[in-house]
Amino acid sequence: MRNQRGVVIVAVLWICSLLLWFALQIGTETRLRGEEQVHEIRRSQALHLAIGGAYEALARMGQPLPTGLEDAFGKSVRGKNTLRRDSAEENWQPDGTGHIVEYQTGEALVFIEPEGRKVNVNRANREQLKMVFERTGLAEDRIEQLADVTADFLDNDDLPRLHGGEKDYYQRLGLPYPPFNGPLLSLDQMLLIPGITQDLFFGYGPRENEDRNEASPPPVPGLPGNNSLFRMFTVYGTNTTLPSGELEEEIQEKIETWRPGEIYRLLSCGKAYTGPPVVVLWLIVRFQPQLPGGYEVLYRKIL
Repeated sequence: MRNQRGVVIVAVLWICSLLLWFALQIGTETRLRGEEQVHEIRRSQALHLAIGGAYEALARMGQPLPTGLEDAFGKSVRGKNTLRRDSAEENWQPDGTGHIVEYQTGEALVFIEPEGRKVNVNRANREQLKMVFERTGLAEDRIEQLADVTADFLDNDDLPRLHGGEKDYYQRLGLPYPPFNGPLLSLDQMLLIPGITQDLFFGYGPRENEDRNEASPPPVPGLPGNNSLFRMFTVYGTNTTLPSGELEEEIQEKIETWRPGEIYRLLSCGKAYTGPPVVVLWLIVRFQPQLPGGYEVLYRKIL
């Protein structure tokens, strides 16, 4: 009799344990689903904020140069990494200044800069490619390798360079595609080149010559870094070299204005007040004042 009671007690304890385990599993799954839904809602809000910021920028294309009286303190507010919180009357120029546009549910941070100042990866030769890779802070051996691999990816022959590779090199790496042996159609196709990672392309991680603990955080979370391949390369225009030294300072001081037919890069970063994630919208547009909308969208992508 006592044995039977003991068996019953053990069985009841096992059943209670199973029920508790199932309850914990259901509770955890419900919580994770709830967090996923909240994440998607915030992402949707951030995306719509980014779209709103992009439309704000497109509506301001073609504005005349400011008179210089807009800043009450007479200080310059132009230049990369400069942020200003704009009113409806604020004048926008494509000079890389960050403009913060506020909405009821969040804000958008918008940058516009001319695409023609960047290096056209399709036109640059090996030495010009090396100059860009050097700006990212890569080690010398990595610079040599990436310059050769990139040049071989784009040229129309099957002769590999010293550190590069052609079709058989891609087969050895197990990649399901050969080199293009032709121009890139969009800049993000550089991610197909062996050795060019997401962190390197967008500049999200520290430089190779930086300590990870000492590396400075990006100026705006979610946006590509200033010395990233994304910021320095393009597939438009005819420029093949990066400015350096005094020439770079002169270009930074030069006032950028809207020019008909010019191509511009627009980055709109949407962030909801309720929290992350941040969504970045990337647009390439041509200023066409003769068109009904005043512009032509050449490329768009959500980063």
